[in-house]
Amino acid sequence: MSTNMAVEKLYESDNYLVVNKPFDMYINSDDEYEKNTVTYHIASPDSHLSSSLCPLHFVQRLDYATSGVLCIAKNKSSAARAGQLFEKRLTRKYYLAVVREHVTFEVADIEFDVGIDQSTADSSHRMSALTTSEPTDKCLHPRRAHTRALRLERGYYDNCPVSVMLLKPITGRRHQLRVHCNAIGHTILGDYTYSGCRDNMPHRMFLHATRLVLPLEQEPLDIQTAEPFFSDARFSAAWRPEQAYYKYRTQDDFNAVCEILDKSYVIGVQYKMFKM
Repeated sequence: MSTNMAVEKLYESDNYLVVNKPFDMYINSDDEYEKNTVTYHIASPDSHLSSSLCPLHFVQRLDYATSGVLCIAKNKSSAARAGQLFEKRLTRKYYLAVVREHVTFEVADIEFDVGIDQSTADSSHRMSALTTSEPTDKCLHPRRAHTRALRLERGYYDNCPVSVMLLKPITGRRHQLRVHCNAIGHTILGDYTYSGCRDNMPHRMFLHATRLVLPLEQEPLDIQTAEPFFSDARFSAAWRPEQAYYKYRTQDDFNAVCEILDKSYVIGVQYKMFKM
């Protein structure tokens, strides 16, 4: 369980509440005694239920282990407006990730379909990417998935090679970023599930939803958190930098690298396409 229990409010209006979700915290729970939830810290524990006096509407989800920007609607009409933008892929989401190994490409498009991992089909805990090396019967009900990736920096964590990446999911499949990173040989640092339960030494999984752009007509939102990893003393103590490719640790610099992934292609970079 995370010791970082505070849920920071990044934005609030009559329609929306945007928070910075800590890592290793549930969004909500049907267990009334579960206190390690976003809803417990910002509202009544039952606020995710329709029977609640003040129900909240989660227009997006973040995994238990993932931290970062989480948008919550305060009423049904606001939830519907935001939900439409997500469905039509008009939102823009940007994640910072630290991944295992040194990444050789600069920009990549990862377009492996994502489905349910056949070995966990009963529990649906794991997803799987349909790659050229993956037998098709291991990936159930695959759906199109697309992630854009930009290499920001490389270095070492506990003397093991790692890279800092900017990830932009174009589609929104369950565990998409984690599955795609694992499929290209760069599992996210601290991802216990997709490392085959081997990566259990880091104190967290290093995936953070850093920025969310919601182009709502009446209330356009562009919400960003502070850089999450290098401000963490436990990460900094184990980090040894080797090469920075882009500046990204301030808000302006981060917005600038986001613009690179907003373009369909970038001339003059080491580009790689991952596709079936």
